[in-house]
Amino acid sequence: MSILIIEHSNLSGSNRLGERLLKDGHTLQTVRVHLGERLPANLNEIDGVISFGGPQAPDCNENWVEQELQLLREADALQLPLLGVCLGSQLLTRALGGEIGPCSAPEMGWYELTLTPAGREDVLFSGQPWSGPQLQWHHWETSSLPEGAKNLASSERCNIQAWTKGVNTYAIQFHPECSRETISEWITDDAQTLSEVGIDGNAIETDTNQLFDDYERLTDRFFDAISQLLMPVHTRLHRQRH
Repeated sequence: MSILIIEHSNLSGSNRLGERLLKDGHTLQTVRVHLGERLPANLNEIDGVISFGGPQAPDCNENWVEQELQLLREADALQLPLLGVCLGSQLLTRALGGEIGPCSAPEMGWYELTLTPAGREDVLFSGQPWSGPQLQWHHWETSSLPEGAKNLASSERCNIQAWTKGVNTYAIQFHPECSRETISEWITDDAQTLSEVGIDGNAIETDTNQLFDDYERLTDRFFDAISQLLMPVHTRLHRQRH
Protein backbone atom coordinates (compact mmCIF):
# COMPACT_ATOMS: atom_id res chain seq x y z
CA MET A 1 0.00 0.00 0.00
CA SER A 2 1.31 3.43 -0.86
CA ILE A 3 0.51 7.12 -1.04
CA LEU A 4 -0.23 8.20 -4.60
CA ILE A 5 1.68 11.37 -5.49
CA ILE A 6 0.30 13.20 -8.53
CA GLU A 7 2.71 15.67 -10.14
CA HIS A 8 1.84 18.11 -12.94
CA SER A 9 5.20 19.79 -13.62
CA ASN A 10 8.93 19.17 -13.35
CA LEU A 11 9.16 22.37 -11.28
CA SER A 12 6.35 21.72 -8.78
CA GLY A 13 6.55 18.20 -7.45
CA SER A 14 6.35 16.76 -3.97
CA ASN A 15 9.73 18.27 -3.07
CA ARG A 16 10.35 18.58 0.70
CA LEU A 17 7.00 17.00 1.64
CA GLY A 18 7.76 13.89 -0.41
CA GLU A 19 11.21 13.67 1.16
CA ARG A 20 9.67 13.89 4.61
CA LEU A 21 7.08 11.19 3.92
CA LEU A 22 9.80 8.83 2.71
CA LYS A 23 11.89 9.58 5.79
CA ASP A 24 8.93 8.71 8.01
CA GLY A 25 8.58 5.29 6.37
CA HIS A 26 5.81 5.97 3.86
CA THR A 27 5.85 4.29 0.46
CA LEU A 28 5.17 6.67 -2.43
CA GLN A 29 3.86 5.95 -5.91
CA THR A 30 4.60 9.02 -8.02
CA VAL A 31 2.74 9.60 -11.29
CA ARG A 32 3.86 12.51 -13.47
CA VAL A 33 0.78 13.11 -15.57
CA HIS A 34 2.39 15.94 -17.56
CA LEU A 35 4.89 13.41 -18.92
CA GLY A 36 2.15 11.05 -20.03
CA GLU A 37 2.39 8.66 -17.10
CA ARG A 38 -0.92 6.97 -16.36
CA LEU A 39 -2.82 7.24 -13.11
CA PRO A 40 -3.85 3.90 -11.57
CA ALA A 41 -7.12 2.45 -12.84
CA ASN A 42 -8.37 2.09 -9.25
CA LEU A 43 -7.33 2.80 -5.67
CA ASN A 44 -7.11 -0.81 -4.49
CA GLU A 45 -3.41 -0.51 -3.59
CA ILE A 46 -3.56 3.17 -2.60
CA ASP A 47 -4.24 4.41 0.92
CA GLY A 48 -3.64 8.12 0.47
CA VAL A 49 -3.53 10.66 -2.37
CA ILE A 50 -1.67 13.98 -2.70
CA SER A 51 -2.14 16.11 -5.82
CA PHE A 52 0.49 18.82 -6.24
CA GLY A 53 0.78 22.04 -8.21
CA GLY A 54 1.48 22.88 -11.82
CA PRO A 55 1.26 25.62 -14.45
CA GLN A 56 -1.98 24.34 -15.98
CA ALA A 57 -5.31 26.09 -15.45
CA PRO A 58 -7.67 23.87 -13.42
CA ASP A 59 -10.27 24.01 -16.21
CA CYS A 60 -7.83 22.82 -18.89
CA ASN A 61 -8.58 19.84 -21.11
CA GLU A 62 -5.29 17.96 -20.82
CA ASN A 63 -5.62 14.21 -21.41
CA TRP A 64 -5.18 13.35 -17.73
CA VAL A 65 -7.70 15.81 -16.26
CA GLU A 66 -10.91 13.75 -16.32
CA GLN A 67 -9.19 10.67 -14.94
CA GLU A 68 -7.64 12.69 -12.11
CA LEU A 69 -10.97 14.32 -11.25
CA GLN A 70 -12.62 10.90 -11.09
CA LEU A 71 -9.79 9.53 -8.96
CA LEU A 72 -10.08 12.44 -6.53
CA ARG A 73 -13.85 11.90 -6.25
CA GLU A 74 -13.30 8.21 -5.58
CA ALA A 75 -10.64 8.87 -2.93
CA ASP A 76 -12.97 11.27 -1.14
CA ALA A 77 -15.88 8.81 -1.34
CA LEU A 78 -13.67 6.06 0.12
CA GLN A 79 -12.54 8.48 2.85
CA LEU A 80 -8.89 7.93 1.99
CA PRO A 81 -6.50 10.60 3.28
CA LEU A 82 -6.54 13.19 0.50
CA LEU A 83 -4.62 16.45 0.05
CA GLY A 84 -4.61 18.93 -2.83
CA VAL A 85 -1.87 21.57 -3.12
CA CYS A 86 -2.37 24.69 -5.31
CA LEU A 87 -3.47 23.28 -8.71
CA GLY A 88 -4.26 20.06 -6.85
CA SER A 89 -6.54 21.97 -4.49
CA GLN A 90 -8.36 23.61 -7.39
CA LEU A 91 -8.83 20.25 -9.11
CA LEU A 92 -10.14 18.82 -5.85
CA THR A 93 -12.61 21.70 -5.58
CA ARG A 94 -13.75 21.02 -9.12
CA ALA A 95 -13.99 17.25 -8.55
CA LEU A 96 -16.19 17.64 -5.47
CA GLY A 97 -18.60 20.17 -6.92
CA GLY A 98 -17.18 23.50 -5.77
CA GLU A 99 -16.41 26.41 -8.07
CA ILE A 100 -13.07 27.71 -9.35
CA GLY A 101 -12.16 30.90 -11.18
CA PRO A 102 -9.29 33.25 -12.04
CA CYS A 103 -8.01 35.40 -9.18
CA SER A 104 -8.81 39.10 -9.22
CA ALA A 105 -5.03 39.53 -8.90
CA PRO A 106 -2.39 36.77 -8.86
CA GLU A 107 -0.47 35.88 -5.73
CA MET A 108 3.17 35.14 -6.58
CA GLY A 109 5.55 35.44 -3.67
CA TRP A 110 4.91 35.97 0.03
CA TYR A 111 1.47 36.99 1.30
CA GLU A 112 -0.12 37.11 4.73
CA LEU A 113 -2.25 34.05 5.44
CA THR A 114 -4.80 34.11 8.27
CA LEU A 115 -6.48 31.07 9.78
CA THR A 116 -10.24 31.21 10.19
CA PRO A 117 -11.75 30.20 13.57
CA ALA A 118 -12.22 26.71 12.10
CA GLY A 119 -8.61 26.67 10.93
CA ARG A 120 -7.33 27.61 14.37
CA GLU A 121 -9.05 24.52 15.77
CA ASP A 122 -8.12 22.11 12.98
CA VAL A 123 -5.62 19.41 13.90
CA LEU A 124 -3.64 19.80 10.67
CA PHE A 125 -2.89 23.45 11.54
CA SER A 126 -2.02 22.79 15.17
CA GLY A 127 1.11 24.74 16.07
CA GLN A 128 0.79 27.10 13.10
CA PRO A 129 0.56 30.87 13.62
CA TRP A 130 -2.92 32.32 13.33
CA SER A 131 -1.50 34.84 10.86
CA GLY A 132 1.80 35.05 9.03
CA PRO A 133 3.57 35.08 5.64
CA GLN A 134 3.09 32.09 3.37
CA LEU A 135 4.40 31.25 -0.09
CA GLN A 136 1.86 31.63 -2.90
CA TRP A 137 2.09 31.05 -6.65
CA HIS A 138 -1.29 31.02 -8.39
CA HIS A 139 -3.60 32.76 -10.86
CA TRP A 140 -6.69 30.67 -10.04
CA GLU A 141 -8.58 30.05 -6.84
CA THR A 142 -11.46 28.22 -5.23
CA SER A 143 -14.34 30.68 -5.44
CA SER A 144 -16.93 28.53 -3.64
CA LEU A 145 -16.50 25.43 -1.53
CA PRO A 146 -17.81 21.94 -2.23
CA GLU A 147 -20.92 21.03 -0.28
CA GLY A 148 -20.08 20.17 3.32
CA ALA A 149 -16.61 21.76 3.23
CA LYS A 150 -15.39 24.50 5.56
CA ASN A 151 -12.89 27.29 5.00
CA LEU A 152 -9.73 27.07 7.11
CA ALA A 153 -7.64 30.05 5.94
CA SER A 154 -7.72 33.19 3.80
CA SER A 155 -5.52 35.97 2.46
CA GLU A 156 -6.29 39.51 1.34
CA ARG A 157 -6.45 38.49 -2.33
CA CYS A 158 -7.81 34.95 -1.89
CA ASN A 159 -10.67 34.25 0.48
CA ILE A 160 -10.31 30.45 0.42
CA GLN A 161 -6.69 29.48 1.09
CA ALA A 162 -7.39 26.13 2.72
CA TRP A 163 -10.43 23.97 3.26
CA THR A 164 -11.46 20.60 4.59
CA LYS A 165 -14.33 18.22 4.04
CA GLY A 166 -14.90 15.59 6.70
CA VAL A 167 -11.75 14.43 8.48
CA ASN A 168 -9.69 13.05 5.57
CA THR A 169 -10.00 15.54 2.69
CA TYR A 170 -7.90 18.72 2.71
CA ALA A 171 -6.98 21.36 0.14
CA ILE A 172 -4.43 24.16 0.45
CA GLN A 173 -3.84 26.97 -2.05
CA PHE A 174 -0.39 27.90 -0.69
CA HIS A 175 2.90 26.04 -1.17
CA PRO A 176 4.46 24.50 1.97
CA GLU A 177 6.58 21.98 0.04
CA CYS A 178 9.20 24.20 -1.62
CA SER A 179 12.95 24.21 -1.17
CA ARG A 180 14.91 27.43 -1.38
CA GLU A 181 16.12 26.42 -4.83
CA THR A 182 12.59 25.75 -6.07
CA ILE A 183 11.50 29.31 -5.31
CA SER A 184 14.42 30.73 -7.31
CA GLU A 185 13.58 28.40 -10.19
CA TRP A 186 9.98 29.62 -10.21
CA ILE A 187 11.09 33.26 -10.25
CA THR A 188 13.35 32.57 -13.24
CA ASP A 189 10.81 30.43 -15.07
CA ASP A 190 7.98 32.94 -14.59
CA ALA A 191 10.06 36.12 -15.11
CA GLN A 192 7.90 37.32 -18.00
CA THR A 193 4.64 36.67 -16.15
CA LEU A 194 5.94 38.46 -13.05
CA SER A 195 6.83 41.46 -15.18
CA GLU A 196 3.42 41.46 -16.87
CA VAL A 197 1.53 41.50 -13.56
CA GLY A 198 3.86 44.04 -11.92
CA ILE A 199 5.51 41.74 -9.36
CA ASP A 200 9.24 42.21 -8.69
CA GLY A 201 11.10 38.90 -8.78
CA ASN A 202 14.09 40.41 -7.01
CA ALA A 203 11.79 41.48 -4.17
CA ILE A 204 10.54 37.90 -3.87
CA GLU A 205 14.16 36.73 -3.61
CA THR A 206 14.82 39.30 -0.88
CA ASP A 207 11.69 38.28 1.03
CA THR A 208 12.62 34.62 0.64
CA ASN A 209 16.07 35.22 2.12
CA GLN A 210 14.44 36.82 5.15
CA LEU A 211 11.54 34.41 5.58
CA PHE A 212 12.76 30.99 4.50
CA ASP A 213 14.16 29.77 7.83
CA ASP A 214 10.84 30.36 9.59
CA TYR A 215 8.95 28.96 6.60
CA GLU A 216 11.03 25.79 6.70
CA ARG A 217 10.50 25.37 10.45
CA LEU A 218 6.74 25.89 10.29
CA THR A 219 6.20 23.79 7.18
CA ASP A 220 8.22 20.97 8.74
CA ARG A 221 5.70 21.15 11.59
CA PHE A 222 2.89 21.05 9.02
CA PHE A 223 4.49 17.96 7.49
CA ASP A 224 4.42 16.38 10.96
CA ALA A 225 0.65 16.69 10.95
CA ILE A 226 0.30 15.34 7.39
CA SER A 227 2.62 12.40 8.00
CA GLN A 228 1.52 11.45 11.50
CA LEU A 229 -2.14 12.51 11.66
CA LEU A 230 -3.60 12.68 8.15
CA MET A 231 -1.62 9.78 6.66
CA PRO A 232 -0.11 7.83 9.57
CA VAL A 233 2.09 4.83 8.75
CA HIS A 234 0.64 2.72 11.58
CA THR A 235 -2.79 2.62 9.92
CA ARG A 236 -1.15 1.42 6.70
CA LEU A 237 0.70 -1.36 8.48
CA HIS A 238 -2.54 -2.40 10.20
CA ARG A 239 -4.32 -2.65 6.83
CA GLN A 240 -1.49 -4.73 5.36
CA ARG A 241 -1.68 -7.26 8.22
CA HIS A 242 -5.40 -7.69 7.65
